[in-house]
Amino acid sequence: MSPVGFRRIALAAWLAQALIVLSGAAVRLTDAGLGCEDWPACNDERLVPAWELHGWIEFGNRLISLLVALTTVAAVIAARRRRPRRPDLVRYSWWLVAGTVAQVALGGVTVLLDLNPIVVSGHFLVSMGLLWTAQTLWLRAGEPDHEPSERRPSRAHPDDRQLAGIQLGLATMVLLTGTVVTGSGPNSGDARADRLALDLTWVARVHSVTVWLLLAALVALALRLARRPARSAVADRGRGPGPFAVVRWLLVAAVAQGAVGYVQYAAGVPPLLVELDVLGALVVWSLSILLHQRLAGSTVGAAPGRDPADRRDRIAA
Repeated sequence: MSPVGFRRIALAAWLAQALIVLSGAAVRLTDAGLGCEDWPACNDERLVPAWELHGWIEFGNRLISLLVALTTVAAVIAARRRRPRRPDLVRYSWWLVAGTVAQVALGGVTVLLDLNPIVVSGHFLVSMGLLWTAQTLWLRAGEPDHEPSERRPSRAHPDDRQLAGIQLGLATMVLLTGTVVTGSGPNSGDARADRLALDLTWVARVHSVTVWLLLAALVALALRLARRPARSAVADRGRGPGPFAVVRWLLVAAVAQGAVGYVQYAAGVPPLLVELDVLGALVVWSLSILLHQRLAGSTVGAAPGRDPADRRDRIAA
């Protein structure tokens, strides 16, 4: 297995993890959450559902989970057969397997507990963790084999690394409070499913506060990075977009996501806007991970001291 071939498999694993999140949201938003009332078979009598829309929407989500399993297993096999072999890639691919197995089991528990909102929230958050793992696997696979990021110190300014950690923590809080809003709202996945006994207006306000805090952290980080053009230019060379480019993309995505959230709330939480909100959450979360890894994770360019622009930038910092 060549490094290029392995990175393609890692990308496929990430795309499968993103797809299962979107399909899972579609199951809930079409009230198909209990289209199959049992697990792993559809019900006591059939492995697959009868020709009924809700049953096949739910079963289709289970078929996509098979795609997730296949790409995850392929990532492990490819990591072990990759030449040169990298222990960090093998380790992350096995973490992806462990998380996927846990996610499959949690999906079964979700059905057996009739879409308990706390379990459904956990199901979504585990998927976000798996996206993190798959994205990290893909990013690390693109690093030079002679100096993977775990062996290189970060070139970012300490204040930038701190802000990168804060924005990732706030992005996590946005996800957590978002699941509480979902668990309190009308789109339960099935009329028989329970809802959290919380006031939707207040939990939506708490969620919006976390979004505003995330935006404030991103603006602060963007202003800091804008004062370091030389650093951003070095970071862009050969390693994809630099931190300043990523934070600009993330700001645009977060503003758009917030706008969708406000419109969604004002319109009475229609399913189509909720699905768009989930897609936005995937984009914001992925960019938050990328920004954190570009700054705090040391995947930000050539090794220190190898470029005159780097030396000038370190002196300025």
